[in-house]
Amino acid sequence: MQLIDPLTLASTRDLVWLSRHIAEGMLLGMQHSQRRGAGIEFQQYRSYEPGDAIRHIDWKLFARSDRYFVREAEQESQMHVCIVLDTSASMAQPSFIEPQLTKLQYAKCWIATLCWLLKNQNDRFSLLALNDRGNRHVPEGQGEGHHRRIALELESLEAAGHWPDSTQLAPVWARFEQPCQVVLVSDFFERDENGNGNGEATGELSRFAARLHAAGRPSLPMQILVEAEQTFPFHGDLRIRDPEAPGITELGATQQRSEYLAAFASAQRQLAAHFAARECPLITTTVETPIEQSLRAFIGAHGRIG
Repeated sequence: MQLIDPLTLASTRDLVWLSRHIAEGMLLGMQHSQRRGAGIEFQQYRSYEPGDAIRHIDWKLFARSDRYFVREAEQESQMHVCIVLDTSASMAQPSFIEPQLTKLQYAKCWIATLCWLLKNQNDRFSLLALNDRGNRHVPEGQGEGHHRRIALELESLEAAGHWPDSTQLAPVWARFEQPCQVVLVSDFFERDENGNGNGEATGELSRFAARLHAAGRPSLPMQILVEAEQTFPFHGDLRIRDPEAPGITELGATQQRSEYLAAFASAQRQLAAHFAARECPLITTTVETPIEQSLRAFIGAHGRIG
């Protein structure tokens, strides 16, 4: 399988074609079986409940465990996957290796590829893009046409402003009244309750994820960074502009490297702990990483999505 390089990802604007190309490459060589009526394709076990058909009980497992389990089929275990995308200004950060490629461009292709994989599972999926300038929503649906609809919506998105505050998020909660699995895509760079851009898990975005979890909608976090944010490979004098705050900071790279890397590592540990406490492991990738690789890592960490 040939991986899509960052230059192709940065220069290609046809998300429908690109995401399908990446997804089909991932699926190449995997074994597929056809659906054969309702409840044939086994996916997982669950405890027997009154009303379940006796023919679905796994009697071999009963013999080993002395408990009744039914084999849940793919068609029975489908779930709506709601993909929430952070479109705040920090997502416009480009790669220092491939300046044409931003976090948001990478996120768009990553999401469109995930949606094609969900389409192949016949799952339902939706999109919710958020910043404090407003939100964009594509309701749940399934199939190739719905994938195209989401890809076209993704193509039109731009990064601006901040993550919404609690008042701006109030109308959004109606989107989560029905059961769904949430995939939260962001760089998780946010300002805390004091307005400090420390990246720690104390801001509105983290509280948003915590509230989803409390409502029985755990969010699976996908963090997208640029490689330089992890390594700080700079020298000489730097002029740094926070895309979500006014002003420019000047500093010496050599003198600041150790302090920056320590602060970054601390923030990452806190963010990872925030999600680990909710049994939703944080997966981090960079825009310089092939989409195929980061998607495999994400799915591998969370198991079957959908």
